[in-house]
Amino acid sequence: MRLVAWRKKMGWTQTQLAEKLGVTQPYVSSMERAVGAAIPNASVMALIFELSKGQVQPNDFYALPDLGARAAA
Repeated sequence: MRLVAWRKKMGWTQTQLAEKLGVTQPYVSSMERAVGAAIPNASVMALIFELSKGQVQPNDFYALPDLGARAAA
């Protein structure tokens, strides 16, 4: 699940999530929009995984091809 979808599901603002992660709101915005090098470092990624109880996984920050669709073809 993408970070933005999970955050909205939780009813949190970017500022609230930033506080829980110990980062700034602009950084959360960058992560959600995948701007530049906004992939979180290992410690932030681990916190996101923990907070989301595994719903947001490290691979969710990368534009990976849909491998399931390729295998079915």
